[in-house]
Amino acid sequence: MSKIALIGSINQQHYYQESDISTLLSAKQQALQIGSDFVGRPDTRIYSNDDSVVKIRAELDLSLEKAYLWTRNELEQEQKMQVHHPHKTWFVFDDTATGQILVGSICPRLQPLHVLFKTAPQTAKERTRYLNILDAVFKMYLQLGKEQGYKLDEGLSNFAIDTKGSVYYLDDEYYSWDSFISFAVMLGVFIRNFHWLDEDFVTSLSDALAVSVDWVFKDPHCRVIISSQLRSVFMPAGIKHQLLDVMVQRIAQNKIQIEKPVTSHLPKTSKLQQARYFAIMADIHANEAALDCVLDFYQARNIDQGIVLGDIVGYGPDPSICIQKLQDSPFDIIKGNHDHAAAIANTDRGFSKNAKDVIDWTVGQLSHAEQEWLQHLPSYQNTPDWYAVHGAPMDLAFLYGYVYLMTAEDNLKYMQEKQMALCFHGHSHMPGIYAWNKQRVVQKTESKVELTQFQHVLACPGSVGQPRNGHPDAQCAIYDSEQQTLEWFTIPYAVDAVVQRMQQYGLPEQLWQRLSIGK
Repeated sequence: MSKIALIGSINQQHYYQESDISTLLSAKQQALQIGSDFVGRPDTRIYSNDDSVVKIRAELDLSLEKAYLWTRNELEQEQKMQVHHPHKTWFVFDDTATGQILVGSICPRLQPLHVLFKTAPQTAKERTRYLNILDAVFKMYLQLGKEQGYKLDEGLSNFAIDTKGSVYYLDDEYYSWDSFISFAVMLGVFIRNFHWLDEDFVTSLSDALAVSVDWVFKDPHCRVIISSQLRSVFMPAGIKHQLLDVMVQRIAQNKIQIEKPVTSHLPKTSKLQQARYFAIMADIHANEAALDCVLDFYQARNIDQGIVLGDIVGYGPDPSICIQKLQDSPFDIIKGNHDHAAAIANTDRGFSKNAKDVIDWTVGQLSHAEQEWLQHLPSYQNTPDWYAVHGAPMDLAFLYGYVYLMTAEDNLKYMQEKQMALCFHGHSHMPGIYAWNKQRVVQKTESKVELTQFQHVLACPGSVGQPRNGHPDAQCAIYDSEQQTLEWFTIPYAVDAVVQRMQQYGLPEQLWQRLSIGK
């Protein structure tokens, strides 16, 4: 005799009898068809009536003992995730007629979103309803990624609403969080698939999404990452591409405002011209003495164009004055990971204890206007001739990836795919280049390199204020755009005086010790 054993529901209440399941299993199996209420893998069996749906995971070949273990584990995980309908109940079906042990679930019948959105909203009320539903989907997806490190299957057929409009996840599968890559694809598919979308709807949707991203992650840089990913999503030319552009621009706009915002000194808009000599510097790290020497060095050579590759603050004793001096400089500036952490007062990602301690101290030294200025710095710069980023070109977050021997080849291959010849980067604090030459990676650390001999080049100027190659002097570079050369320079400064100031402020001993030796 066949036996059905109820394992439990999401909210641990009792909603179904074994007879409810057996009745549905005796009905005709639903066909799975794209565009219909029920889609899925061929080995998924669906049985339904007007009120409930049973899903059998026929692809699983389990013993009775393992079936109980599997369903209990699945239920426990879904109870943690809290994205499914609370009535969803797992069961084990011992089918003596076939000798099979099957696992499945039963839940209320819901309206799948891919079916709902086939119909264009006819009234303002319906448009608002659609927007609210999508906002709930995005919040669910993003919160799970932020809080538990999982992402859901992005297809709208995996999401549904009940009669009250509450949104739930239908699928049993979930995956490792991928830093918005799949989420951007999800947004692109949505724009491509629904004919009724217009600019007003996409604008409202994008604005709501920007607010949700800020609310979930408390980090507006996440919207920069999403916008960058969206730019890589395939989209047909014409109106669909226009809608994608609207979404990219609306999401990228700054929504979060730091307390008591002061916008009188926002970062300059880039006005780069075709100067022959171009200043390249990175990783100042709140070292005023080193920065002064480098700025004087460029001024003496009449170089008034260039780029600062991030990390103005962090590690060192002079965050505020370094910001002010770079604000007054002619150079373009992009954001580093220390700048970002100080701007939002958050060191959750990728910082050692010493680095966290100094960021916490730095936040206390900065005005709200200076924090806002750091927050508004662009994350990268792209020109026809070169790309600039703090981290690494293939780092989707722009701020955290390192270029070194073990990652150089992957980054150079990425540059090849993106038809990117030259990338200036910081973060590693190591002056030199990695280059692609006849299908192999070469490293160059001499004082001057001709770039024309290479197909793709990763170039780091070293660090102004925290060198790591065994030389404590300030480091910077000059790019000659006519001769296509890059030349590195080391400039002595009063390191001991900076060390004394770090000691006076009580900054971590390891940091001022390594400053003295350039390690």
